[in-house]
Amino acid sequence: MSVIATTSKLIDVLSKGSEPHLMTGEQYKESLRDGRRVIDAQGNEIADVTTHPALKRGIDNLAKIYDSQFDPETRDITTFISPEDGKRYSTGWLVPKTKEDYQKRREMLRLSTYSTLGVFGRPNDYGSMMAMGFLSIIDKIEKENAEYAENVRRFVEFSQKHNVISADLIPDVQTDKNLPPAQKKGTLRVVEERPDGIVLCGAKPVGSVGVQGHFATVSTATSANLDPDAALWCAVPINSPGLTLVLREPVTSPDSTFEDHPIDSFGEETDNMMLFDHVFLPREYVFSLGNLKMLGLYRESGALFHWHILGRLMYRSEIFVGAAQTMVDILGTDSFQGVRDGVAEIITYSSTLKAAIIAAEEESEMWNGVLVPSTRFLTAGRLYSIENYPRIMHILRDLSGQGLISRFPSKVWDHPEIGAVLEEYLPGAGVSAREKNKFFNFLWDLSCSSHASRVALFENTNATNGPVIRSELYRSYDRSEPVKFIREYLDLPDVNREVKQLYVHDLK
Repeated sequence: MSVIATTSKLIDVLSKGSEPHLMTGEQYKESLRDGRRVIDAQGNEIADVTTHPALKRGIDNLAKIYDSQFDPETRDITTFISPEDGKRYSTGWLVPKTKEDYQKRREMLRLSTYSTLGVFGRPNDYGSMMAMGFLSIIDKIEKENAEYAENVRRFVEFSQKHNVISADLIPDVQTDKNLPPAQKKGTLRVVEERPDGIVLCGAKPVGSVGVQGHFATVSTATSANLDPDAALWCAVPINSPGLTLVLREPVTSPDSTFEDHPIDSFGEETDNMMLFDHVFLPREYVFSLGNLKMLGLYRESGALFHWHILGRLMYRSEIFVGAAQTMVDILGTDSFQGVRDGVAEIITYSSTLKAAIIAAEEESEMWNGVLVPSTRFLTAGRLYSIENYPRIMHILRDLSGQGLISRFPSKVWDHPEIGAVLEEYLPGAGVSAREKNKFFNFLWDLSCSSHASRVALFENTNATNGPVIRSELYRSYDRSEPVKFIREYLDLPDVNREVKQLYVHDLK
């Protein structure tokens, strides 16, 4: 299959629908049958990702979000009408130019988060953010190579017109840190340059949602001490010849029911390792090449996807609040002060994340025609979310008492003798024993299951972990005005330039 097969497949799929730039769920599934090479956790090659047990339910879940673009109740959230041509496009590919655009994108983000319960870190509307981050620093890309800048613009335009899901791949593969860069065999690098493109070898880890999407936007911006041949920004079609996606072990069961697993029964975002074996990439998909200076722009180019990450965590925290209060109501524990304190702590967590998102939007700045949220509030909010996430999970588990332990599958409840006894012995406040059991099955999936552990690990390292973010917050947060006030108030000498540079960082 040719390297432009992804493009051809998308064009073909969209030509058969009622909207020229939107896909239904079934069209989305058809678009994934494009010859991509995927190896499952049993070492088997997958013929059709849409029917494979490890992938089917997750793809079905994302397909529902595609279908919401056609639902009269949600289409004005999931789509927008372009003022340029009067046609509908996915809100996921709405380039934010105003604060109202962020409000609309937040409505879409709320829908995708509630549709997936937030366990898909990279839902349909996420993948655009890395490409739009490239748009926000297009002036710097243009200085390197005007062709690369035009490639970025064309990729965003193509993706918007074809309702694309894109994964982003940033970290290098985990390997011996003592090895010099040239000896790290897994590092993705350019092994050949041609007039019409480049050839890539190596690997990229944690391609979350990649096997369920169309493209991967690739950057090596967080890898240290790279050689120029590994300094790369690009977009890679998932079905490129020579590209193999290897799935990790599933953390949800394909046989689970909604009653027993109200979250996990809808599948998962399947992480994978992407292996590049002389993958040819046409020049049109190259956004930067061999430029080590560009790799230092991760925070600037990543502001938009950091906004999405924090926004999803904010909406997910609303689900935590709802789960905590529902638990209190079902167990009748409202009168216990310790219980109230626990719920209040979850409310504080949720409110703090929302405050950070709103502040970031309120102090946003226009960069090259893209409104970019304030990174200082995004960085502080992301750090707070990471550091407190384990605490929130603990509170949810703690408030449950024995509820998470005394849970039983539906087949036990269906037993004519045992089900009746459990119903008599274990009722909740205002709900039957079986309804209470279903709630705790939900809470198990949210806070305790293998899937919940995978999500917790993902949240902790998604777009860098706590210590890295803390260091970045110290480096980048502008404290110049309050420092100036204190020094002038006390008539202290002005801070010397070398010290000032430690806590004043010019984003642009």
